[in-house]
Amino acid sequence: MTPEEAVGEVLAALDADPRRRGPVAIAVSGGGDSMALLHATAAVARRAVLAVTVDHGLRPEAAEEARLVGRACEALGVPHETLRWDGGGRGNLQERAREARRRLIGAWARGHGAATVFLGHTADDQAETVLLRLARGSGVDGLAGMPASFVAEGVGWDRPLLGLGREVLRVWLRARRIGWVEDPSNEDPRFDRARARAMMDRLGELGLTRERLVRTAGHMARARVSLASEAREAAGRLLQEDGRDLLIPRHLLLAFDQGDTSGRILAAALRWVGGDRCRPRWESLRRLAAVVAAGRAATLAGCRVAPEGGWARVSPEARNPSAPVRAPGERFAESADFG
Repeated sequence: MTPEEAVGEVLAALDADPRRRGPVAIAVSGGGDSMALLHATAAVARRAVLAVTVDHGLRPEAAEEARLVGRACEALGVPHETLRWDGGGRGNLQERAREARRRLIGAWARGHGAATVFLGHTADDQAETVLLRLARGSGVDGLAGMPASFVAEGVGWDRPLLGLGREVLRVWLRARRIGWVEDPSNEDPRFDRARARAMMDRLGELGLTRERLVRTAGHMARARVSLASEAREAAGRLLQEDGRDLLIPRHLLLAFDQGDTSGRILAAALRWVGGDRCRPRWESLRRLAAVVAAGRAATLAGCRVAPEGGWARVSPEARNPSAPVRAPGERFAESADFG
């Protein structure tokens, strides 16, 4: 499959979805993957195409790379804008940059009437993601890798090139004399992903190839859908809603380590009540379940979880400004994310 064909398939699916009409926005860094995505989309799209670059201010070359993208977009007749992030805060730099990029691009896309953002991740990125999550001991959800499509920040995000390899895109670019830039952080051994990328050839000698890692992600993604469906059905039968609170049977917490369903329900309940976008880590959920099952209250993800007879009451913490106010008729089992 060529990049144009891959993009064309996604665009055809979007054309059938009335919620995803309007311009398509493309996140373009100037690297080979996103440049291939830009040119392929511009070639086949029958709707307006917009491009956006985020300058994180982390490398002196970033501003010139954004200008390179701007020149490429101008040649294609694609409107382009550069957004800037100041890089403040603590914690994992790459993780914070990724979260900031999504927030900035999501807000920018909404402001331009784009309900869809294309991302340039490839099969190589998927394999590296699965490898890193294997190293962290991830479960089904983590080993499912990156989804081909998801919703966040009020827009839909798609990865049209997720089935294509990085080198396939480089060959395609060279054949068309399209330039790109190489991000030096991709080779920087300080970063986990760079180390994973460097190890892929050696792991392939053991049979742990890109193709097999991607296949594993596909198996796990299908398992994730089934497990989420089971958790949703169980939540509809077992949980009760009380205003902004949720009541979870304490026996579910006692059974936390006996299967997948309890953890999914607890994670979904915390996100539903507390408004946190990120799913709590499994170990944090396990500790919370153990404390509450033993008869003590605990907090996690902006929520207070306290035993109440045969139930565990999940309430927003008093100082949680992110706790959502649900619309009338909105129900947990129908609307929460159990994935």
